[in-house]
Amino acid sequence: MSSRRELTRTASSNLRTGAAARSSVRPGTRTSNLRYQHGPSQTQRPASPAESVASVATNATKRKEREYDFDTPGQETNINVVVRCRGRNDREVKENSAVVVQADGAKGKNVELKLGPNALSNKTYNFDRVFSAAADQTMVFDDTVKPILDEMLAGFNCTIFAYGQTGTGKTYTMSGDMTETLGLLSDNAGIIPRALHALFNKLEVDDTESCVKCSFIELYNEELRDLIAVEDGPKLKIFDDTSRRHATTVVQGMEERHIRNAGEGIKVLQDGSLKRQVAATKCNDLSSRSHTVFTVTAYVRKKGEDGSDDYVSAGKLNLVDLAGSENIQRSGAENKRAAEAGLINKSLLTLGRVINALVDKGQHIPYRESKLTRLLQDSLGGQTKTCIIATISPAKSNLEETISTLDYAFRAKNIRNKPQMNAMINKRMLLRDFATEIERLKSELITTRQRNGVYLSNESYEEMTAQSESRRIVMEEQAAKMETLEGNLKNKVQELFALTSSFMGLRKDHEGTKAELDETQEVLEQTEVVLQATRRSLAEETHLRKAHQETEEKLAEVGGELIATLQKTVHDVDGLRAKNKRKSELQSINRSAWGTAQAEVSEVTNLVEQRVLSFQEKQRENISGISERMNAFVSEELGKLSSTQQFLDEQLDSFAESRKQLLEQNEKSKDEMDDVLEEIKVVRDTVKQQVGESLHAIAGAAERIAADVLSELDTFHSQLHTSYSSLGKEFKSMFEELVKHITEQRSESDKLRQQLESATNNVIEENETTSAQMQRVLDEERKQAALDRQNLLTQIASLINAQATTQETRLAEKTAQLQKKVLATNVTLQDTVTQYSEDMSAWDTKESHFLVDVAKSRDAMKKKLKDDWTVAEEHSTAIQATTKSVHAETVRVVDEQLKDLDVQMEALDDFVTRARSENASHHERHNESMQGLSSTVEKSFGNISSHFKTTFDRVKDLGEEMETETEEMQQGLDPLTQQLSKPLTALREDIETTTIQEYRPTGETPMKVQYRYPTDLPRTEAHEALLAELSDSATPTKPAPEAMVFSDTENDTSRSPPPARTSTRMSALSMISEMPPFNMSLREVNPNTTGNHGFDPAASIMSINENTAPLLFSKRTSTRPVVKGRKHASLLPIEGRENLPPSSFSSSLGPRRKSPRLN
Repeated sequence: MSSRRELTRTASSNLRTGAAARSSVRPGTRTSNLRYQHGPSQTQRPASPAESVASVATNATKRKEREYDFDTPGQETNINVVVRCRGRNDREVKENSAVVVQADGAKGKNVELKLGPNALSNKTYNFDRVFSAAADQTMVFDDTVKPILDEMLAGFNCTIFAYGQTGTGKTYTMSGDMTETLGLLSDNAGIIPRALHALFNKLEVDDTESCVKCSFIELYNEELRDLIAVEDGPKLKIFDDTSRRHATTVVQGMEERHIRNAGEGIKVLQDGSLKRQVAATKCNDLSSRSHTVFTVTAYVRKKGEDGSDDYVSAGKLNLVDLAGSENIQRSGAENKRAAEAGLINKSLLTLGRVINALVDKGQHIPYRESKLTRLLQDSLGGQTKTCIIATISPAKSNLEETISTLDYAFRAKNIRNKPQMNAMINKRMLLRDFATEIERLKSELITTRQRNGVYLSNESYEEMTAQSESRRIVMEEQAAKMETLEGNLKNKVQELFALTSSFMGLRKDHEGTKAELDETQEVLEQTEVVLQATRRSLAEETHLRKAHQETEEKLAEVGGELIATLQKTVHDVDGLRAKNKRKSELQSINRSAWGTAQAEVSEVTNLVEQRVLSFQEKQRENISGISERMNAFVSEELGKLSSTQQFLDEQLDSFAESRKQLLEQNEKSKDEMDDVLEEIKVVRDTVKQQVGESLHAIAGAAERIAADVLSELDTFHSQLHTSYSSLGKEFKSMFEELVKHITEQRSESDKLRQQLESATNNVIEENETTSAQMQRVLDEERKQAALDRQNLLTQIASLINAQATTQETRLAEKTAQLQKKVLATNVTLQDTVTQYSEDMSAWDTKESHFLVDVAKSRDAMKKKLKDDWTVAEEHSTAIQATTKSVHAETVRVVDEQLKDLDVQMEALDDFVTRARSENASHHERHNESMQGLSSTVEKSFGNISSHFKTTFDRVKDLGEEMETETEEMQQGLDPLTQQLSKPLTALREDIETTTIQEYRPTGETPMKVQYRYPTDLPRTEAHEALLAELSDSATPTKPAPEAMVFSDTENDTSRSPPPARTSTRMSALSMISEMPPFNMSLREVNPNTTGNHGFDPAASIMSINENTAPLLFSKRTSTRPVVKGRKHASLLPIEGRENLPPSSFSSSLGPRRKSPRLN
């Protein structure tokens, strides 16, 4: 008892909430959390919420609940997942976006995504329930929320939340149209308004004491906000309540409001929805920018098991409307909206990670990474019964988001919760806690009232006065609104009276109609009695007729079998006679065919033997001819290869002699250049002496010299013109010769390419390498000579040009000789080189480019000569113009030249020394190039020689192999006669000596006889004929009443009735061929109405063309019922109701069968 009192005191202290818990002056205004259905509505702000996402548990009883917790854990259940697909909106229709989501009906369990023609297959998901666009709000509520509402009243905590892309209808599903008309919800009302109405209807029907309260919070930008609080108080906080055995997530500072009916709850929902953060995007004109949780808590008083104590059961329903995930690029969110979308996607991404972790049974569940997942912690993997409503769009433009939503929902199906019923609270303990709390609040109130007034500052007083004035104005406005509402209420009451009077009139009409219906029911019961008697008499008559019909059926069956057996016997005898005749004709044909085959085999074998002998002779002649030609070819090729090898050796010796001569010529050129330089040095002294004398003489003869210079310039100008002209002609002739030579060389190369089809790759590569090296040496020598000539032109132009021209001519001649020798060597390889043609084509291409380059060089040289001539002419003119001024300066220049002469002579000495060293180095480089060229040519000739030796060996081996193969072929022809001729001769002899056996008649075969026998059996006339005779003899005084009969036809209204019979007799064979299929089903038709019912009045008579014929051969294939209890079982036709067995007939007359009303 002491521990229980302590718990009571603790719970009482926890009841201080809101401002009463924060101020000791202001009295508490909160009352007990347990209020009954008819109590006043008050606002609460509890400090300690309970075990669900919203703070809804009773503070004073938290410790008491632990005393009544059940120790047995709840059974694991999967989360219930529902998918709802909306229709296409106006934007999607304008975009002509195709529908890719398909559900199996308005309420199904499968949803299929059409991924397009490129996909291997469509994607199908299976859920607990799938609602298509045809499903309305009522269907969703009835199938999804009603069962959860029952579990909530049973004491469970339940959660329903909508998840999906923005603009897919989450808010519409949860809230919808919240307006009421005469206390009735709109057809578009969502889950929350319908849940409130259903909850209060159930509580009213059960007639138990109950209390309902609700809360409404919002999660916006990861911040919690109370949507039903009058003023913005402190921020709400989430923390874990570990005081209970199972830790839960609670919200501190959240306000709860008691509601007495569904209208008050909807009003709370409307007020909170107005405060919710919404904005317009491209995807949704009224897009929710926050998550909301609307929590409904119901307390219900229940009797204990023994009936002595009362307990209070608490159940919670959390209705969560999540903000939609969105693509910022598609929704067009910017700045603040983009930040909101980022936080929304972050919280939803965390929710997805929590779902994945719960499905994978991970050790760590990231609940704390987002406040949304902390709020839903108990609903995901906790002790709450949870239902997820995934909303999707059917448009193809949203296919990616639809797949993501379905994947999340499909994964969430595998989350398993352990729902547990909330603890039952003892009513006496609860009342005692409330009484203690009331006494404590009264004492605090008395203490507060005994004080003499309350001190207020001027600011507080002015604020209080302003608030009072504002409240007075609001009260006046509310009074005016009340008057308006009262007028509207009177109008509504009048409308209600009109509706009531109309309802009463309809009720009277309903009662009169009901009375007429009762009278009609009595008449129908009497008719049923008459119908029973009629059916009984019909059954007796049918039983008697069936006995006669069975006897007739047996006789017809026996007669038919006898006739059929006789016909079959006659048919078999005719078949045997026809077979004997065919065998006789076949023997005659075989006899003639055998004689023809013997002659053909003999002729063919003789022809084959002759052709074999002819083939042997021709093969011997071919083999000998091939052998002779191959030997001649090998001998000829070996001779050519030997001569080519000898020619290569001679060319190699000639190349060595040419190289030796070229080296000697280079040494001679070097010595001549050194002698020239020595002569220049000697001349330098002479020039120095003579220049000194000339300079002294120049002063006296300046005028004469000037005239001589002018005349000499004229002469020089003409000589220069002549020199340039001759030089241009020489260059032109040289270029023409070069082009002609290259053209001839190209034609020669074409001939070589045609002749050298069998040359080897190694020879081609060596020849190309040699030609390239020679050309490179020639180019290098020309470049070096040009460089040397350019350096020497300034002082000794004439000598250097002459020497360079001589050297270049000499080198060109030697190089041309080497090239001719190489070309001659290539000509000798015309029978052995196989790939030379392709390389020669490439060489032709390069030569064509070379011709183009030569032409360009010729044009450039011509242009250069013209330009030099123009410059020389201009210089000569300038010299003539300046000669006169030179005369005036000559005297002064002479003195200066005498002084500079020594300096110039020293410079000339230095130049001669450098020229000598450059000449020596030039000759050394030239010798090195020639040595490299020589070694390359010798190596190339060596490779060619080795290749020819290898070719010689291969040709020799080829000749030996051909001789061996020829001998083998000759030997293979000899046994051909033994292998073919002898077997053919033996075959011919066997065929000629073999004879066939002839058939010998015995004379005992019976002759052909014609059988005569009856083929028709007497039968009863057709039913329609008998009925027609009966109807002609009768004289009815009134039309026959409508009656229902049974027919064996199928329920196919398009089937036409069978044709009437034209004869009562037909042959058994025709009856067999026209046997129709039998129908075993039974249906009820009205013969008195027109239409294609397939009703046959002749169904009860043995119809020959439909039912009788199959009886002849129906023992193995018939599916008709067999009447047992007789010596021979007979097959009965199933046509007409009269053919039913008595048991089936009696069952059809049972009380469950409704008979039609007779006219």
